[in-house]
Amino acid sequence: MSIRDAVASLGNLEVSSNLRLTDYTDDSATAGNRTVNRLRGKNSVASGAASVTITNSLVTANSMVLVTLEFVDATSVAKACIPGAGSFVLTLVSAATLDTKFSWLVIN
Repeated sequence: MSIRDAVASLGNLEVSSNLRLTDYTDDSATAGNRTVNRLRGKNSVASGAASVTITNSLVTANSMVLVTLEFVDATSVAKACIPGAGSFVLTLVSAATLDTKFSWLVIN
């Protein structure tokens, strides 16, 4: 039984021990649009940009993409993260004044 099937049949998901999601890519050292075909990763929005696109074959329009900013900057506030067929776009409220690292997780 998959996790999705278990959650659908039980209505809840409870993890009683450590849940580890392995195999991720950290491309945060070079800011900007990237292609990353993994369920999680780290990237950066480039200084002067207000959004970044991550092309990812595992993302669908129905995916949930959880994003956590990992940089303190008054202008680096996440506005939206929109999944689409084969990619997601993270948009900030305004352009970042410095490269802004973020972590992401795709849930299908």
